Amino acid sequence: MFVFFGFDLYLTLFISLLVDCGNALVMVLKSHPHRLVDIKFGLMVSAYVLIWIAIGIGLGTMFIPQHQEMFRGAAGFLIIVFGILFVFRGYRLRLKINAGTHEPAAALESPEAHRRRLGICRSRLLYPAAAAMGLQTGLIGIGGGMGHAVILMVCLSYPTLMATGTAMLITFCATLFAAGGIFLQIPAGIFYNTFLFLLIPLMVAMSMLGTRIGAKISYSLADDQVNYFIGGIVIIAGVLAVWQKFLLQYVC
Repeated sequence: MFVFFGFDLYLTLFISLLVDCGNALVMVLKSHPHRLVDIKFGLMVSAYVLIWIAIGIGLGTMFIPQHQEMFRGAAGFLIIVFGILFVFRGYRLRLKINAGTHEPAAALESPEAHRRRLGICRSRLLYPAAAAMGLQTGLIGIGGGMGHAVILMVCLSYPTLMATGTAMLITFCATLFAAGGIFLQIPAGIFYNTFLFLLIPLMVAMSMLGTRIGAKISYSLADDQVNYFIGGIVIIAGVLAVWQKFLLQYVC
């Protein structure tokens, strides 16, 4: 919307955050019955992250107006890196499965017991990483769900679906809060356009439908295949984000 159709950047970020928020809600509702959301810990991390989002929103009022060109595709490279991490994780899980040393996610202990076993030092690495994700959510309006999932996998060794479900709870709280902050910065008069009242709910609804379909596919896959599936989708999204920037430069 921002690159090709010239939407106001703050409006674009607001819509993007609403889409992330809707997707996160669908995933939480889908994951919770499978006991793949660490609710208590997720809400605690969410409260911590909201502090950094508020700081990021404040800094964004000074950063975004002077750096709008940054939003024309640079974030795609970071998304590709996240996708590669998921593919690599899937490869490692496949090696463990072939060696007979991998336990299915359903056989793992409770999240609380799992965190106690890891020890304090490693789990504390989560907090600076979560702060950085919250800061960038407020600063540049990116939901950070994929980042939170990677943080939970790296810092707490959560299985992929548990990390994703808990990360979506954090993302739901984070994007709902950030969307409110970004909304206040949208120029006056934009929402007088009736077209937007149809476009925004439609985009959110279609994305939520895609999340529902994606979740159904994920729960039908083996642990290593889940990582390949997520990694592949994320890499494609990152490539498209980078491609649109170069395409725009070529057309112009």
